[in-house]
Amino acid sequence: MLTVIKNKRYKSFIIVARKTCDEGWKLESHGYLMAGYYNHNAGTTYKCVDKDPEGLQGGQSNNNGYLFLFVEGRCGSLKCPPYVEGREIVCAVCSLEK
Repeated sequence: MLTVIKNKRYKSFIIVARKTCDEGWKLESHGYLMAGYYNHNAGTTYKCVDKDPEGLQGGQSNNNGYLFLFVEGRCGSLKCPPYVEGREIVCAVCSLEK
């Protein structure tokens, strides 16, 4: 899966199931593919979350707003191998200057 993100200065791609970029592309970050729970609103909005996320101190309440969950491989819907049943799927964000 490949997601294209465009802006005026560069274009970037989220490459799923890889931690590296092709030659000539710059690796902006790599981490894990995450999404909301399938039964929640926007549950299919996938994001590549950095491998070393930084937390922020919040308030005292727990409102269970948008929750990010790891996307895991499932044999049958994905070809195993190379995917592994139950393993988190990695991703990379790669950019190319225009």
